[in-house]
Amino acid sequence: MWVGTRRGRLFITENADAANPAKVTFTRLDTPSQPRRFVSGIALDPKDPHHAFVSFSGYNAYTPTTPGHVFEVRFNGTTATWTDLSFDLGDQPITAIALDARSGDLYAGTDFGVTRLRKGSTSWSPSSAGGLPPVAVYGLTIDPKSTVLYAATHGRGIWKLDLSRRQDD
Repeated sequence: MWVGTRRGRLFITENADAANPAKVTFTRLDTPSQPRRFVSGIALDPKDPHHAFVSFSGYNAYTPTTPGHVFEVRFNGTTATWTDLSFDLGDQPITAIALDARSGDLYAGTDFGVTRLRKGSTSWSPSSAGGLPPVAVYGLTIDPKSTVLYAATHGRGIWKLDLSRRQDD
């Protein structure tokens, strides 16, 4: 289980199912190099419980010495390696994150809709071509069986995007 806090701390536990809750232990993964802003989402890699993608809300202007909005995090059992994937996102709060395990693409919710980072790419692109509206998105979920991305918007309901039919835009 991975856990994030409103001040940018990130923890992992490998014994969340311990019979005695007092025996659950957490390892802190963040360092002074990560933003001290709200962890807005954690997308786990279903193939590796020590691999996740973490998003941060807020603006870099609030934490100018520790910028970044989307990170790939790998835990080796002792420490974590953080890789900034923000690239060309701009300085905007990321409100949600989801990983398409089938393609390896990463989706991020913003105040202006959903944006996608193709696996291996360094450029984020809007996902509005699939019919998603350019509005604030506060929740993203991918149903792995149907490969449908669900986006919970502010005031416009929940939208869906069929990732199995996704055109390369």
